Amino acid sequence: MPAGKVKRMRVLLIEDNEDAVHLIRDALTEATAARLDLDHANCLAIGLEHLSRGGIDVVLLDLSLPDSQGLETIHTVHAHRPEIPIVVLTGIEDDTLAVEAVQAGAQDYLVKGQINGNLLVRAIRYAIERKRAQEQIRDLAYHDELTRLPNRRLFLDRLGLALTQARRKRQLLAVMMLDLDGFKIVNDRLGHAKGDLLLQRVGDRLKACIRSGDTVARLGGDEFTILLPELAQADDAARSAHKILDAFTHPFMVEDQELSIGTSVGISLYPADGTDAATLLKNADSAMYRAKKQGGNTYQLCTPAMKVRASERLTLERNLRQALDQHEFVVYYQPLVDLRSGKIFGAEAVVRWQHPEQGLVSPAGFIDVAIETGLIVPLGLSVLRTACTQVKAWHTRGYPLRVAVNLAARQVRQEDFVTQVTKVMNETRLAPEWLDVEITEQMAMRNLGVNSAVFDTLSSLMVQVSMEDFGAGHSPLSEVKQYPPKTLKIDQAFVKGIGAKSRDADVVRAVIDLAHSMDMKVIAEGVETTEELDFLRAHQCDAMQGYLFSPPVPPEVFEQFLVQGKCLAPADQEGPAIR
Repeated sequence: MPAGKVKRMRVLLIEDNEDAVHLIRDALTEATAARLDLDHANCLAIGLEHLSRGGIDVVLLDLSLPDSQGLETIHTVHAHRPEIPIVVLTGIEDDTLAVEAVQAGAQDYLVKGQINGNLLVRAIRYAIERKRAQEQIRDLAYHDELTRLPNRRLFLDRLGLALTQARRKRQLLAVMMLDLDGFKIVNDRLGHAKGDLLLQRVGDRLKACIRSGDTVARLGGDEFTILLPELAQADDAARSAHKILDAFTHPFMVEDQELSIGTSVGISLYPADGTDAATLLKNADSAMYRAKKQGGNTYQLCTPAMKVRASERLTLERNLRQALDQHEFVVYYQPLVDLRSGKIFGAEAVVRWQHPEQGLVSPAGFIDVAIETGLIVPLGLSVLRTACTQVKAWHTRGYPLRVAVNLAARQVRQEDFVTQVTKVMNETRLAPEWLDVEITEQMAMRNLGVNSAVFDTLSSLMVQVSMEDFGAGHSPLSEVKQYPPKTLKIDQAFVKGIGAKSRDADVVRAVIDLAHSMDMKVIAEGVETTEELDFLRAHQCDAMQGYLFSPPVPPEVFEQFLVQGKCLAPADQEGPAIR
């Protein structure tokens, strides 16, 4: 395309009413600066043929066609070309249908008798921008930003599907864990920039070593993992490992330097070394560390000795049960800060284990086992009761704060969950409007109908529902709106190092704008620098939490913040970021 020439958008109108076609064509013609080309199909089947040929930027879709009716029309178009935005054009003015259309995959819903050319053009551009933001969130959620390889989430999805197929067809599969030998030396001597380039080259070489149906993913740092489904025999995994090790005998060209680096590989096999994803990954990881200890640049298969880690997990479970009985868990509080006024308006409650030997243990050291064993149910109830009691005490002292408490899926699935929440509110005498219950995006979308019913009930009791880690999953806001939560908390992975030109900045801006359009508040998690704070304020983010202001602290330290009036500098004032 010649420099300076603006690309024209191709719009596909799927509409069988000729009068409506003429009206829409005339409306678009009125907007002479729109730079739109309109294609037309008078039924869904012809419209799908247009889409298959490519080149379409957006679809204008009637819901009443000769060969398709209602929401199924949206489902069909979305399934055929999920990356193309859809604007529904209908003669039916129905708010419920409009919401259902967006939930089905449309980006907008317009009533034919209420539009003109400028409104239609704006709707088209908005739909394209909204779809682009959703795709960015989905892409970032499933791929490693540096190497563009699948990340842990996508790898686990594919491993889950491969395990289902392996059980059905009685096939073998292998999981490989790889760690680079000597990568830290490269980073230390040549700098992180060249280290990042080396990781990209490693990802490319690993992809060249695998079959088309295999998956190579980056878990983080210099750790990679490979899924080998549909193996004929166990030796096939060993042959693949030999191929990878051979590939690493050749140096990597990074800019003007040749860098030689090896890798240690651990292999676990289904079903001999595990029948679920967590066990296979754990055993492959143990085998990889055994390869490391043997000098690296080699591979090791899982051995029974590595399964000692399973007994360690049982020990942890036993210790957790004892810790609950002996009240060793404590609750810390991280301030939630309003970005306009700079004042603390609430606190997120986070659990810590005051271990008699290890000291203070973060949730990363025990929460997964607590969830797997069901201990998260009594633990979560204890955290909720402690947090509500503490915030009620602060209310009594003249500090009206909200408290946010995280929930696990296993808690929400309890039949008496709402009853237990209500009981805690009554016992602590904390008014329900001061409680926020927080769920992760991924948890919310796994069982949408059941979860939505629970949170509808909580909302009817005036308990606020918030969604944390938003963006870490891949859910479009059209699905999120089914709750709808009162607050979205942007995952800290998107906030870290955010800048005006970063890809994450585009995502954060889109989430803030779209959330506000749905009357949701937005809180940024993990804010650590004044640059991040300035960016969030400039784009009207409502609130923040993060180490820039304070890490989670004991209640007595948090209360000192309130007594001393600790705050951010108000948005319209200059001076120190924190006072």
